Amino acid sequence: MSTRSLTMVVPRDISSKYVDGFAINPSEIADNSYVNMYIHHDGYPEWQGYMLAKWVQYMQEFKGFTKFGDPSRVAAHMVKDFHYNSQYLYPSVESIDHQYTYILWTGKSDVWISCYDQYNSKNVFVLPIHKIIEKYYDETLDYSGSPWINLADTNPLNT
Repeated sequence: MSTRSLTMVVPRDISSKYVDGFAINPSEIADNSYVNMYIHHDGYPEWQGYMLAKWVQYMQEFKGFTKFGDPSRVAAHMVKDFHYNSQYLYPSVESIDHQYTYILWTGKSDVWISCYDQYNSKNVFVLPIHKIIEKYYDETLDYSGSPWINLADTNPLNT
């Protein structure tokens, strides 16, 4: 069985309009997302949460996306970089069954990501990328297949 996920890209100032802030149910802010990227496999935090955080780190440190300010640009690069045959774009968070919804909060250089468990209707985490890398790195997983992660960089102590 696949652990499906969806990733949204949302300007962080949207969160200030809600009591739950970054921990908001993604359905409440779906109309503010610049993309709804569905990934069919490995959507759990130890994989997709970690991969998103490492991607942000790569984009900032090696590609010059220091501010992560333009959500349309971030969304376009994310879709391109995460593309594989079981990746799809949907009109909203409610359009496809999936367990985890990730939100990349854009607008500042200290990028935060939230993860919401759709099946249990609860927030899993709201963390800056370095905390996701520390918390969700799993040494039993082979992260080397992604272009922004190489074998020498799979250990979070090297970040």
